[in-house]
Amino acid sequence: MRSILIASQKRPSLCLILAVLLGLVLLFAASRIQAQAGPGETVIQKATQQFENAPLKTITLGNGLFIFSGDGGNITAIADDASTLLIDSGIDSRVTELSGAIYKATGRPVARLANTHWHFDHTGGNVYFGSEGVTIIAHENVKKKKRMSSVQDVPFTGIRDGRYPSQALPTVTYSSSMALHQGSQQLTLVNYGPSHTDGDTVIYISPANVAVVGDIFSNHVYPIIDLASGGSIDGMIQSLDRILAQTDEQTKILPGHGPLATRADLKDYREMLVEVRQRIKVLITAGKTIDEAVAAAPTKGFDAAWGDGYVTPEVFVRMVFSSLAGSGSAGR
Repeated sequence: MRSILIASQKRPSLCLILAVLLGLVLLFAASRIQAQAGPGETVIQKATQQFENAPLKTITLGNGLFIFSGDGGNITAIADDASTLLIDSGIDSRVTELSGAIYKATGRPVARLANTHWHFDHTGGNVYFGSEGVTIIAHENVKKKKRMSSVQDVPFTGIRDGRYPSQALPTVTYSSSMALHQGSQQLTLVNYGPSHTDGDTVIYISPANVAVVGDIFSNHVYPIIDLASGGSIDGMIQSLDRILAQTDEQTKILPGHGPLATRADLKDYREMLVEVRQRIKVLITAGKTIDEAVAAAPTKGFDAAWGDGYVTPEVFVRMVFSSLAGSGSAGR
């Protein structure tokens, strides 16, 4: 021990170098931990970390259409000569940044905002835009079932949200479908019944041939199924069938999360959902518990392609199992 101390006293520069190197290693490790969600983190912790830190990107589709991604769910802007129509509004903490990016891209103020559903990463900017007098549009269940005006828990995710102020709530709602015009583009808003939630809106934009499908589709990550808000695995698949029937090979499909997709991507996603559902049905029929179903790894073979998001394979299995077994309130 004494020889070590003497050696260190003779070589202070070496100790300093080692200390600096150790500090750099620890800093690098910390940044990796922050960038990659740890196994003990909840869905909301992982998602918030991603939404707060990802760069806000702008993609130009042409014909006055723009996509903004990074600050929550994907956002679409459609500009005409006088105003901008927005689809979803991201998270609240980055809405000022988003608003600036929208105006930089479109040069027009936002006049209308359509929400694909009620979750915080798609409606967080509603307070900001609603306070500016923007008309907010959503499916009637978002308002009628008080999805935003009362506290809501999303099972298996750690998400607890709601009690939005009145200016964030939809002022225009529809039941099954609704038509809007924005410049040369016609928007058809459709609800196919309970899917990701019971208040989902799919928006078809023509002649641009774009389908904005919200969180019914997450591109190459496992999705959230909000069982407490009426969502179900069967409803997700049924809605995907309806979307596939309304689109063609040239349709640009914008998922709730992930990059712009094609109809082929949507088919791959549907096939994954159908296969996982079938595997879990077999386990339920065999009398397996939810924990036994998780241990059986029914997503095996899909995890490499779909399991790298904030919804882990385990969480996804629990959602699908609960949806099929009718125990959607479990695991809140």
